[in-house]
Parts: sequence; C-alpha cells; structure tokens
Amino acid sequence: MNPPSRIVTPERRSDDVGGTLSPFWRVLSIVSVFLVLWPPICGSVVWWVKFDNAAPMLGWLVAAMIYAYLFCVPSALLAGIVHAVAALSFRHYSILVPIAAGVLAAVLIEMVIVKPFLLRELADKAMSSLELLLFASLIASVICWRLTRRFARMA
Repeated sequence: MNPPSRIVTPERRSDDVGGTLSPFWRVLSIVSVFLVLWPPICGSVVWWVKFDNAAPMLGWLVAAMIYAYLFCVPSALLAGIVHAVAALSFRHYSILVPIAAGVLAAVLIEMVIVKPFLLRELADKAMSSLELLLFASLIASVICWRLTRRFARMA
C-alpha cells in the first residue's frame, strides 16, 4: 500500500491541507479584489461613456483611472463587503448580488462626490449623473463578481 501523495497543487497547498481557504482569507481576498479593480474599471467606464465611446488618449485614461480611486474606494469597499457577506454568510452568490452592490455603490459614489447635508440636496444634484454612475458601478460589480466567484465557491 502506497502512502498518499504530497504533491502540491493549486487545489492542495502544503499550508492548507483541504484545499480551501479559511473564511477570513476568503473575505480578505474578495474585498481586496474589489478594492484593487473596482476604481479603475469604474473610472474607465465613466470615461468611455462620458466621451462618446471615443478612443481615449492613453494618458488621460490612466489619469481618469487613478483619479477614480479618490471617489470609488468607499464604494469598492462597500461592494466587496456586500459580496463577501453574501458569499460566506448567506451562501448566495447569484447575479442579484452584483446588481444590489452596484446600486448601493452608485449611491455611495454620488454621496462622496456631492457630500450632501440634506437628502433633498442629494436628490437635486444627483439625478444628472446617477445613471452614468449606476451603469459604471454595475459593470465594475459584474466584472469583480466574476473574478471572485472561485473564492465564494470554496465552502
């Protein structure tokens, strides 16, 4: 009888015998993917839609992606937490999760940009750009959702 093989594969690492990450590392992985990828995706979608689908100059696109980190990090954190909670606590990771996270993130981006003192002020100023931010947030949320599905399925 031969002893079991100790070949290290992506499914079975030496520090993780079962091939799964602990819930802490799964949450950290999901949230970090959102924090790193959400702002540049959202910024590039806003740039693409705002400037009539024109081919942007690379320098301006990179500047828009970097500048997007200023406004999109809180929404990326919120979306990452929503996705992590849905994946680990509720064990529900369907397409409804990125839609809900995208809507919440779009409202949060608008609140970060406008910084309203009253909800009426937010409603007055937000209607002009909320559709654009909602579209960009949904695109970013679906892309990050697809990239983090393997962390959610490890349970």
